[in-house]
Amino acid sequence: MKPAKSRGNSVFGLLKGLLILIVVLVGSSLSIAGEQPWSFVFLADSRSSGKDSTGVNFRALNLIAHEISKDIKNPGIKCELVLFGGDLIIGQSNEKISRSNPAQFQEWKSAMKPVYEAFRSMKLPTIPLYVVRGNHEVYHRKAGSNAEGVLKDWLSEFGNDMPQNGPPPSDISPGQTSPQKGLNYSLKHRDVLFVAVDQYLGPEYDPLINEDWLEITLRKEKTGPHVFVFAHAPAWPAFKTKNDRSLFNYPESRDRFWKILERGGCRVYFTGHQHYTAVNLIRAEGKPDMWQIMSGSAGAPLTKGTPDLVNPESTTYANNTDYGYYLCEVDGDFVTMRFKRYSKAEKKWKSDEASVVKYRVK
Repeated sequence: MKPAKSRGNSVFGLLKGLLILIVVLVGSSLSIAGEQPWSFVFLADSRSSGKDSTGVNFRALNLIAHEISKDIKNPGIKCELVLFGGDLIIGQSNEKISRSNPAQFQEWKSAMKPVYEAFRSMKLPTIPLYVVRGNHEVYHRKAGSNAEGVLKDWLSEFGNDMPQNGPPPSDISPGQTSPQKGLNYSLKHRDVLFVAVDQYLGPEYDPLINEDWLEITLRKEKTGPHVFVFAHAPAWPAFKTKNDRSLFNYPESRDRFWKILERGGCRVYFTGHQHYTAVNLIRAEGKPDMWQIMSGSAGAPLTKGTPDLVNPESTTYANNTDYGYYLCEVDGDFVTMRFKRYSKAEKKWKSDEASVVKYRVK
């Protein structure tokens, strides 16, 4: 006959089982909590005015770069990526321009030196600074410039350092270099997909998007809860302005583009082109809220005066008086974004509560 188990052994076994369960639960909790919040930055439009041949508003951009470098080094912020939405330089936009695009790009990199150095101090394999072209990077209005030349300048200075997973056009056979590599691209960071959309693929300066590639990329590459798309031209207006070849000036193209973002699970579209910062909340029945964050406030001449809003109910924030950038925190399923602006009057960096966008991906 087998000896009977004592009550003490049963209690011990029960306690042992509970201890194992607690360890498993705590370990799981720690692994979730171990994914600390982190941030990325978006900004756009640092070009100089048409009267300034340097190509870049060095003073404003450098001021911003110093602040971003602090965000990179601050363990409480953990800025791990910087996205730039075009119009880095004034480009070959008129006959008064005396500097080449490569010289202007070098000026831009010099202004952004604090950001480059901050990332280098982290001993990263590559510098996580990602850019797309604006209309000023594709301008070839000055005599002697041409589309092929400004494209070559872009690829040499930036495009060849971007992810090379952009789309080959249908007439490019496999193995050949695609003109869209270094223009359109996507990248994954942690569990977030970022998609850079070049909107200047056509022969003119009107926005033209590779919609098929964007749709496929969002469908195939989105494996986590978050996706952010950034480009140059805004899909929705904030202030009433003249036709400046923004995407919203072409409503059919804009609507197709926005539907692609909606189907792809993108909640936020980052853009610039307009020289101010604004947040547009876009709602559709039965769909999650979406936002357009326009932050063209990195040094280009700011929109003057107090222009009227196109849709006060949609535009939840607008600022055309301060230079700055959007700082975006990702904390698991939660996203919090706010505009960091430099107050010249107070000589310090500030944030407005009205600029904050918060949401959770369910």
